[in-house]
Amino acid sequence: MISTIDQLEFPYADAPPPGVVTEVAPGLLWARLPLPFRLNHVNVWLLEEDDGWTVIDTGCATPAIHAAWAQLLAGPMRGKPVVRVIATHGHVDHIGLTGWMVERFDAEFMGTFGEWMWARVSHTRDFSGANETHHRFLVSHGFEEAVAERMVKGRQRFIDLSSALPGAIREIRDGEIVRLGGRDWIVMVTRGHAFEHASFYCPADGILIAGDHLLPKISPVIAVYEMAPKADPLADYLASFPQFDGIPAGTLVLPSHGMPYRGIHQRVAGLRQHHDRRLDATAGFLRRPSNGLDLSKAMFPHIEGPENIGFALGETLAHVNYLVHQGIVDEARDAAGRNVYVTRG
Repeated sequence: MISTIDQLEFPYADAPPPGVVTEVAPGLLWARLPLPFRLNHVNVWLLEEDDGWTVIDTGCATPAIHAAWAQLLAGPMRGKPVVRVIATHGHVDHIGLTGWMVERFDAEFMGTFGEWMWARVSHTRDFSGANETHHRFLVSHGFEEAVAERMVKGRQRFIDLSSALPGAIREIRDGEIVRLGGRDWIVMVTRGHAFEHASFYCPADGILIAGDHLLPKISPVIAVYEMAPKADPLADYLASFPQFDGIPAGTLVLPSHGMPYRGIHQRVAGLRQHHDRRLDATAGFLRRPSNGLDLSKAMFPHIEGPENIGFALGETLAHVNYLVHQGIVDEARDAAGRNVYVTRG
């Protein structure tokens, strides 16, 4: 929990149930889809065009989400076609139904090139070398061989939650202005939670479609993955905050999870404080040498099950790698070849 939450303004008392919308501005609708995860929903945004709708994020491929889209298309979207689908980033709860929707309506697909490519790699079953790399990564951070094998196989269920991704993309880049739903939006590309996460800011109406980057009550997952084991996504995330300095305090922030809110600068400050505390805690735990798995269990003592501790490992390593890059923590290998970390001094 972030200490600045009580400083935020939440203009909506309730979220729309599946298949129903809330209008947050003329021609801009908020819909919420159920997710089969611990984080049990994703917000998507529908922008009315002259010839149909632009959809920002789609959820993933489950019967409940398909049913919700059927209700939305026949009800508040009034049977008008989807002409454009945008993915804020390539995680399955945001891009998983994009291919299905693009194919159904022959719609344009828009997003950042890096996230489209990341999704094509991570959502492809039997991608060459992926399973072996993931297995080695888990074992190097303290998982037993058999547990690592089960975790690698378990990841396949996430692939099953994605339709085939579109084969082509209209790329968007940071600073570009795109016309969506009768408004001009500035594309804001950030790193940290994803490699090229896209948010959309409309200065004229004071609205920021923030995706996962600035969530109201939790920090987005900032994690290290096997594809880039020495990466420093936390440094990328913290470095993104100045991009939002010029956005007025009263801007309505539309996040992908949780409730719309006002108070963007308090939220950024709270997220910064949260990660400062986690960095201090990480350095404190590492006064005694530890591998990634044992440190994850110390940092997330209430997490249970191999899959959840796998996510905790990614977040823990994001803080560890930051401290390694800052020269605060040293990395070595133990006799079994596993990564071991210890705070200097």
